[in-house]
Amino acid sequence: MKRCRCGQDMDITLRTIVHARSIEVLHVPVYTCSSCGHSELMPEIKKDVIEIMKDVYNAEASDRTTIYFEERHELASVLKECLESGGNDSDLVQVIEQVLNERVNHLLDIYLLAKTCGDAAWTEDIERRLKQISCFRSNPFEVKIS
Repeated sequence: MKRCRCGQDMDITLRTIVHARSIEVLHVPVYTCSSCGHSELMPEIKKDVIEIMKDVYNAEASDRTTIYFEERHELASVLKECLESGGNDSDLVQVIEQVLNERVNHLLDIYLLAKTCGDAAWTEDIERRLKQISCFRSNPFEVKIS
């Protein structure tokens, strides 16, 4: 269970992160405390959010840039899909576990195909996506989803 510094349980929500008023990253999973309002990036995705922002910032985009995080991060994609499905907190935990398992199985099937084809870039991309979701495990006693 993720606890806030105020002692309350934190929910997982999808938020928009804005950097330097020019980079907008949508649908980023964050822990949020409904009691005091404190929010923090999920540790599983923090490095990836920072990397995306650095890449966009270094490209010196002069206009406002909008990035859909779920298109670049497998865990964000799964959480967005599950949160959009609705339901109550206990149902969402089960849905997340089911969708995570299905996504891993799907990616492993694609990985086998990529290996068979000898496509190193495709294989590497699938390995990256599997690593992104393998670090997260929901457990009804450890995480509250909202």
